[in-house]
Amino acid sequence: MNEAERRAVETVENAQRAMERGDIAGFLAHFAEDGEVNDPLAPAVVGRAGLEQWLQGLLAVCSKVEMLELKPFASGRNVAVKVTLRLVGRNGRTATAEAIDVFELDESFRIRKMTAYWDPAPAMQALMG
Repeated sequence: MNEAERRAVETVENAQRAMERGDIAGFLAHFAEDGEVNDPLAPAVVGRAGLEQWLQGLLAVCSKVEMLELKPFASGRNVAVKVTLRLVGRNGRTATAEAIDVFELDESFRIRKMTAYWDPAPAMQALMG
């Protein structure tokens, strides 16, 4: 792994761990001002305000988002991550989910775009009953 790939992976892992801690400000700090998230749970969001609203929406449903596995694959400033999540709902119910998250970073190693590939329906059904 070269230096650019190492830095890109570090940024992505730090953002994912901030999400895991429920640290919205820490999560947002790893994104470009015009950063974008595409997730099947919601329409695409762009910009810090939209990103904050997206993460707050996830945390409104989940009292805990635990990253059981983060396996990154880097190519330059692009990183794909195989993620296994354990989600704990506000109602105490749990669900696991697997996803592939793809990140594109800018020249400052801020996340410009994150695209999540997963099927949220089984996890949301398990959490919400």
